[in-house]
Formats: sequence, C-alpha cells, structure tokens
Amino acid sequence: MFGSKKWSFHCLDISLAKEWMSTCDEYLQYVRRPFSSIPADQLWKCEQSNWSEAYKEWSVLQFWLGVIVAVIVAATRYVDHKHFITTAINVATRIAVAFVLAHLSWFSVSKKRGCFCCLVACCQCPPILLIWGFVDMLWGAWGVLDSFHDLDTSCKMCFILPVMQAAYSIILFYMGLSCWKLWVREDYEVLPNKMEMRGPQGERLTAAST
Repeated sequence: MFGSKKWSFHCLDISLAKEWMSTCDEYLQYVRRPFSSIPADQLWKCEQSNWSEAYKEWSVLQFWLGVIVAVIVAATRYVDHKHFITTAINVATRIAVAFVLAHLSWFSVSKKRGCFCCLVACCQCPPILLIWGFVDMLWGAWGVLDSFHDLDTSCKMCFILPVMQAAYSIILFYMGLSCWKLWVREDYEVLPNKMEMRGPQGERLTAAST
C-alpha cells in the first residue's frame, strides 16, 4: 500500500504474483508512450515533483535502450555467422528479458515502494528503495568508466556498443537517484516495529516485533 511503513515477507504469495502480472498492460502503455508524464528535457533534472513518475520514465528508457542493444548485437552476430533463426531467437529473448526486468523494477519501486523478489519469496520493505538506489547508482557509475575502457574507434560497431553501455549506465544512475529521492521524501524508517509474513494466498501468517 502507498505510504505504508509496514514490512512484509511474502512466501509463495500467488496474490502478489497475480498483482504483478495484472500490471503488464498498464506498463505496456507506458512503454508505448515514453515521456508521457515527464518531458525528456525535464527528466534529466535532479529535482522532480514526482520521483515515482521519474523512475517509471527511466525504466521505460531502460527497456528501449535494451531493445536497441539487442538489435545491434543481433546485427553484428548475423554479419559474422549468417544464422538468421538463431539471431532472431536471440534478439527476441533479449527484448523479452529487457521488458520483464524493466516491468519488475517499476512494479517493485513505483508500485510497491520497495520490494525485492527472489524466485518463490519476496521481501517488501521501504529500505529496499535504498538498496535498489545504491546498487543502481554504483553500477551506473562503474559502467560509465568501464565503457571508456572498452572504447575502440577502429570500427563502427566497436564504437557503438561502448557508447550504448555508457548511456545505459547513465539511465541506471538516474534510476538509483529516483529510489533515493523516494526514500527521502517518504521519510521511511530504517527498522520497523513489526514485520509481517504472508503465505501463498497473501494471508497473514505472523507478525514479529523488532
């Protein structure tokens, strides 16, 4: 629930999985219309009136950049190996994974305000915003530096991929910044008074005090 300071641990929670799946159409609409809530020239600013919307827009950009990279990689592999079916499967897989990851991160941050899913379990608590933010910003900063290390101007394709990596890293950095800003603006507590555990149907199992 928005603005809730409650911590929950979901184990085999089918209702949470259904909730995520039910937002596919909603997120697909955002993907089809980038910058619908925040114009491109405003998205780069370090101050936003709605950081949840900013995170959504950055996740959409993350997906589209993933599509571009998938096409570029597929093109280079096709030129080298001439295997059309293998190349088509590879690019389709990359695009599908890019969508799932972008959709999941948007659901975890913008919708649930801090949720980390791992196979059959999910931990939902505000400090996950800090974890998402720290990892995104750190990985983004490292990616920018690493892209210059692999830069090779001797061929066009060797030049394009590091540039794409740098752009992707910048997106990750801003996604991390959005997570941090969400944490600060909501004034979440670091440790809760209670933590709930929920079962496969979303039922409350126990509430532990800290």
